[in-house]
Amino acid sequence: MTQPRPQPDPTPGPGRNLPPWPGDRGLRAWQTEALAELAAHPGGSFLASATPAAGKTTFGLRVAWEMLASGRVSRVVVIAPTTHICRQWAADAARYGIDLEPNRPNSDGPETSDFHGVTVTYQTIAAGPGVHADAARRPTLVIADEPHHMGDQASWGVSARRAFDHATFRLLLSGTPFRSDNEAIPWVSYDEDGISSADFTYGYPDALVDRVCRPITFLPYDGEMEWSSEGKVWNADFDLVLPASESARRLRTALAADGEWMGEVLLDADARLTEVRAAAHPDAGGLVIASDQDHARAIAGRLASITGEEPEIVMSDEPGASARIAGFSESDQRWLVSVLMVSEGVDIPRLRVGVYATAARTELFFRQVVGRFIRTTPSPRRQMSYLLLPADSRLKQLAFEIERERRHAIELGPELAEELEELDHELPERSEPGEAFQALSSSAAELDDAILAQTTMQLFATDELDQTPPPEKTLASAPSKKPLKTLAPKSDSAFAVRERLREERKELVADVSRKTGESYQQINGRINRELGVDSVSKATRDELERGNALLERDLRI
Repeated sequence: MTQPRPQPDPTPGPGRNLPPWPGDRGLRAWQTEALAELAAHPGGSFLASATPAAGKTTFGLRVAWEMLASGRVSRVVVIAPTTHICRQWAADAARYGIDLEPNRPNSDGPETSDFHGVTVTYQTIAAGPGVHADAARRPTLVIADEPHHMGDQASWGVSARRAFDHATFRLLLSGTPFRSDNEAIPWVSYDEDGISSADFTYGYPDALVDRVCRPITFLPYDGEMEWSSEGKVWNADFDLVLPASESARRLRTALAADGEWMGEVLLDADARLTEVRAAAHPDAGGLVIASDQDHARAIAGRLASITGEEPEIVMSDEPGASARIAGFSESDQRWLVSVLMVSEGVDIPRLRVGVYATAARTELFFRQVVGRFIRTTPSPRRQMSYLLLPADSRLKQLAFEIERERRHAIELGPELAEELEELDHELPERSEPGEAFQALSSSAAELDDAILAQTTMQLFATDELDQTPPPEKTLASAPSKKPLKTLAPKSDSAFAVRERLREERKELVADVSRKTGESYQQINGRINRELGVDSVSKATRDELERGNALLERDLRI
C-alpha cells in the first residue's frame, strides 16, 4: 500500500545546515541511477541490492544527505549487524557532515540534539523497539544494512517492524542475495515463489565491467585427511562422497590449526602475498577467516612462525576490535586473522589474499567473505585477488557460481577477457606441490584449475549442515596469545569527540572525588544540575565541554 509522502519537518534541526556534498566524492554511475529510481519510487520502502564492495554505504549516505537537506526527514537511523559496522557507518557519515552516534544504549533514550541520528545493531532494536518507535515519531529515515539479519532472527524482524513501520522512509541495502528458504524480511517484496524482489540491482558482473570491483580467483586445496568417529578410523580426500556428518568432520580435520593441510595452505598463501606485493602492490594484505577464537590464535601462531611477523588478531567480542581493524587497514602489516568480525561489511581495500579456514558453508557467508577481497584500491590497471580454500564440494560449488558470474562479465564487456588473461600471468609461475603429506591428520595439494570448472551441483547433494561436531580425535593445539593493541582513535567526528569528552569526564570526576571525598554520583549530580541536564548521556557536546570545565574549576579551588 502506497504511503503518503510526509510533509517537511518544521522543527529546526542540524539537518538544515548540512555542508555541500564534497566535490571529490562523486557518485558512481549505478549510485546515480539508483538515486533516480528511488526518487521515482512511490512506496515507503526501497530495497537496493548491490554486490559487496560496490559502494552501498556511500549510496545510503547520499540518500540520507538529500533527505536531511531537503527537510523530508529530521533524523536518520542506521541499523547494522555489528557494533563495529555501526561505528564504521558513523565515521563514514561524518565525512559528509552527517553526525550519527554509534551504539547508543536504549537506556540513554534518543540521540542528543546536536546529532542527526544514531547507528545501532539489530539486536539493540530488538531489545528496545518502543524506545525507537517513540523517537521515530519525528520524520525519520531508516537505513537497514544487510537486512537479511531480520530474517535470520524472526524476533528481530518483529521488533524492527514495531519500531519503524511508521518511519518516513526505509532504505534496505543488501550486498548478498536473499535465499528463498529464509524467513520473510520486513519491508521486502516477494514473488509467488518466495524470491525477494529488489527495487534496484547492481550485480558482480556489472561491477567487474565498470571496474568497481576486483576479480577474484579461487585456489582449492585437496589432501588426505584421517580422523576417527564412532570407533571407526576414516581416511579420505575431498573427492570421496561421504555421509553429511563425516563430510563435515573431514572438513574440520583439514582445518585443524596444527595439521599439515593448514600448514601447507598458510605457506602457499604467504608466498602468494609476497608475489602480489612484488607486483606493484607493496602494502597488500592477507586475511584468514578462522572458526573460533582458539583456532584463530593457533593459526596466528603458525603464521608468525612462517612470516616472522605477528599477525593482527580480531575477535568480535574483544575490546578495541574496531580500532584494531582500522589500524590494520591503514598499515602495511601482512596478515589479519579474524573470527566472523571481518566477514561482513568491513572495508579493508588492501586485502588481496585470503584463506577460508572456517567450516561455514552457506552461500550468504561465503559471498560475504568474498566481498572482503574485491574492494578496489587506486591502480592504473586491474588487480586480482586470491582465496585459498578447502576442495570441499560445497565450497567449490559456491566458488564456481562466482566464477560463472565473472564469465558473464566477460560477455558484457569483451575487453575484460584480455585484462583477466594478463592478470592470470602477472605473477611468477608457482611450483607444483610436492608429495602429498602422509601425516596423521591431513595433507594438502592444490587442485588444477580445471577441477573447479568441472564442479557440478551433484557433488554437494548431501546436507550442508555446518554444526556437525568435530572429529572425536583431534590434534591438540596450544593457543598463541597476543597482547591487545591500543590504538587511539584518529577521527574528529562528532561521536569520537563526544566519546573523548565523556572519558575525560570520568577521569575528572575521579580526581574531584579523591580531592573532596564526594561520591561519583554526588559529583555528577551537582555538575548536571549546574548544566541543566538530566544525565551525562543526555548532554550535548557543548554541555559536556562546559561540564568538564566546571570539574577542572573544582580541582583548581
